[in-house]
Amino acid sequence: MSTSDDNDDFPASKLERSKIFAKTGLKVGKNYAQYLADRVTGRGGDADERRQALNTQNAEDLLREFTRLRGTALKLAQSMSMDTGMLPDEFMDVMAEAQYSVPPMNKALVRKRVRDALGQFPERLFASFEPTAMAAASLGQVHRARLPDGRDVAVKVQYPNVRETIESDLAVARSLFERLIGGGDIDAHFEEVRTRLREETDYLQEADHIDFFAEQYDQGDIVTPRAVREFTSETVLTMTYVEGRHLDAFLDDDPDQATRDHYGQLLWDFLHEQVASNQRTLHADAHPGNFLFREDGRLGVVDFGCVKTFPQDFRDDMLRLYRARIDDDPDAIAPLLHDLGILHEDLAPAVRDEIRAFFDRYGSLIVEPYRQSPFDFGDAGFRERLQDCFRAASEMREVVGSPHFIFLNKALVGLLNLLIQLRPRVDTTRSVRLIDDELERLGVAPVA
Repeated sequence: MSTSDDNDDFPASKLERSKIFAKTGLKVGKNYAQYLADRVTGRGGDADERRQALNTQNAEDLLREFTRLRGTALKLAQSMSMDTGMLPDEFMDVMAEAQYSVPPMNKALVRKRVRDALGQFPERLFASFEPTAMAAASLGQVHRARLPDGRDVAVKVQYPNVRETIESDLAVARSLFERLIGGGDIDAHFEEVRTRLREETDYLQEADHIDFFAEQYDQGDIVTPRAVREFTSETVLTMTYVEGRHLDAFLDDDPDQATRDHYGQLLWDFLHEQVASNQRTLHADAHPGNFLFREDGRLGVVDFGCVKTFPQDFRDDMLRLYRARIDDDPDAIAPLLHDLGILHEDLAPAVRDEIRAFFDRYGSLIVEPYRQSPFDFGDAGFRERLQDCFRAASEMREVVGSPHFIFLNKALVGLLNLLIQLRPRVDTTRSVRLIDDELERLGVAPVA
């Protein structure tokens, strides 16, 4: 990715961003037309190679424009990098760059953003401040710095006009989404996405999330940053620095199976501690850029912008559904699918039967790791069955389920993606015990 100083432009208006979306669509269409022409004339070599080249070219064109747009558009690119089986491998290979590498703002703009947010230029606030970003993401970029008291920190500086782009990007996304679905009310789902995105653009809110997760989980094998309030505003967030390598760099060293197992266990247990907690608050952005594999064997967890606190009844019904799946109890599963909005009376009988069959298949697959311990996430058969389920989901044209599923699924799919890449063998007995203890507290006993 380029790191030149001319990458600070951030198209903010709905018109500007719509033009870029349209331009990207034309590029993809042109690529496809060329592919069809080559196929008719027999040019371009092997058919599979031509298809792979088409996928790669389309993905590169999408990523180029999405990284220019940043904001909500780039978050879409990051989601596309998850291995869900709905996109060709070439797309995921290219889109994986969106997890780690984004064009940064130029140095002058960074200084101005810090001054506008905190009242002084960074060189006056900090003992040292690296003007070149160490990482850039969808909403902001991160700089290493040192506080006057000697602490090493990471300073996240938000891109200009990010909040103003949310509505225009969601309007475009909604128009595209409505072409793909056949029914269902999407208003509540888009409102859920809008709420989380607006929270993510408020770094004071993220500082609250950092403090919460530090209090709950920064102990033992988990390391989280701490917010530095006196150097934080809505658009600049300062936090203590967490050392560690991202997943790609960690895997480049070809770690042995025991090391893979260790970190896979930490990832698995971290999610389940959140799900089973009566706080009901989840780190919902489980993509590779948000976890750090440390030399001391601990797991670093960063980026607490996308955090979801579930309503009590939704969280409890999800745990009850887990128990019903484990017990293979169809009489308990059916009413829970209705309570969770997956099934409802407005669905045509054939559609309802199709949705029920899909969720029975998917639900049975998701509880497989809880049925056998240790569970091998390197099992190619499990990965293939999971991909088949995601492909089937991509073909469904009905919006079903509570809007609260959006970020639960984001965390779950992200975790499974991480584990499938890591290929650990995970002991699931502790997670089962955590969930069983919480169900017992709710008065839900296992079937004898």
